Amino acid sequence: MSRLNAGSTSAWTLGAAKLEAATGAGDVPLDRARLAREPWRRMRAEVADADIELAFRARALQLGWWLGWLAIVAVLGGLALDVGRHRWLVLAVTATAAACNTAARVVPWREWLQARRGRLLVDLWSGGLIGFVAILVFAGGANFALLLFLTVPFIAVVQSGWRRGFWLATSAAVCALAIALAPLPVGATAMRLALVAAAVGVVLVLARTIRRETVAHNRAAARAELERALATEANHRIKNNLQTVADLLLLGRPEDANGQAFDDTAARIHSIATVHGLLARGEGPVDAGALLERIAEGAPVPVAIEAEPAALDPSTAQKLGIVANELITNAFQHGAQPIVVQLKCGCETRLQVDDRGTGPAGNEPGLGLQLVRDMVEQGLRGRFELAALPEGGTRAAVVFPEQSR
Repeated sequence: MSRLNAGSTSAWTLGAAKLEAATGAGDVPLDRARLAREPWRRMRAEVADADIELAFRARALQLGWWLGWLAIVAVLGGLALDVGRHRWLVLAVTATAAACNTAARVVPWREWLQARRGRLLVDLWSGGLIGFVAILVFAGGANFALLLFLTVPFIAVVQSGWRRGFWLATSAAVCALAIALAPLPVGATAMRLALVAAAVGVVLVLARTIRRETVAHNRAAARAELERALATEANHRIKNNLQTVADLLLLGRPEDANGQAFDDTAARIHSIATVHGLLARGEGPVDAGALLERIAEGAPVPVAIEAEPAALDPSTAQKLGIVANELITNAFQHGAQPIVVQLKCGCETRLQVDDRGTGPAGNEPGLGLQLVRDMVEQGLRGRFELAALPEGGTRAAVVFPEQSR
C-alpha cells in the first residue's frame, strides 16, 4: 500500500511539474524577468517624455510661421498709415523678415531639433525676432513695441533649458537699451514690459500644463494597452488550463454508464474555456453569435445558429456560455434534429433552443436543467422556460434583462 501511495505521489508530482511547464505557471522566473525589465521601462518612459517635449516645440515652431505673418501684416498696416520716420528702412527689414519666415516654413523642425543645427536655427530665429522688433522700435516708433507680445512668449515656448533663460534675458536687455537710447515714455514702456512678462508667465504655465496632460494621457494609454495585453495573455492561459483540466478529466473516464457524468463535466469546462478563448482574441466585449457558434461546434449533430448582434461582458458571456452548452447538450441527448438556437435582443435578451424531441423524461429536472435554472435566476437575474411546441418538439428559453449584458 505504501509503495502504491509513493508511486501515485511521484506520478502526480511529475504531472504537476509538466503541467506547470506547459502552461507557464511558474511565477518566480516571471517576477525576475519583470524586475529585470523595470530599468528599461523607466528608460522608455523618459524617452517618450523627451519625444513629447520635442513634438510640442516642433508644433510651436510651425505655429510661429503663422505668428510671423501676423506680425508682418501688422507692420505693413503701420506703414500704410505712415507710421514712423524711416519707412524704407522699416520696409526693408519687414521684407527680410518675410523672406526668413518663408524659409522657416520648409525646415523639418521635428527632425532637426534633435540635432545641433536645429538648435542653432532656433537661436538664430530668436535673435532675429529680437533684432527685428528692436529695429522697428528705433526706426518706426514705440508702437511697434507691441510686437513683443508675440515674439517674447514665442521665444519662451520654443526654447528650453538654459537657452530659454538666455534669450529672455537678452530680450529684457534689448528693451532696457531701447528705453535708454530711444525717446520712449518710461511709464508706458514699463507697463508694456510688465504685461509682456505676465504674458510670458501665462504662456509658460499653459505650455507646461499641456505637456503634462499629454504625458499623462500617453502614459495612461500605454498602461491601458499593457493591461489589455496582460488580460489577453491571462485569458489565453486560463483557456489552456481549462482545456487541460477537461482532458485530464476525460483520461479518467470510466467506460460504463458513469462516464456520461465525466463527458458532461468536461463539456461544461470547455464552454467556459470557449469564453476565455474569445476574450483572448478580442479587445472588448464578447460577440454572442461567435460564442454560440463555438459552443455548437462541439455538438455531435448539426446545430443551426440564428443570433442577432449582441455584445456581452465577460461575466455574462461565461454564464450564457454555460447555459447554452447545457441546453444544446440536452437537445441532442434527449431531443431530435433539427436543433435551432436563436438569440434575440431588445429590452430583454432571449436565448431559445428548439428541437423535435419530447423533452426530458420525468417530472423532476435533471442536473443540467437545474444548473441552467440556477444560473439564469441567480446569475443573469432572468427566467428559464421549458415548454412543448404546438407543431411538435420542445423549446427551452432563457430570458434576462438587457442590463445583465
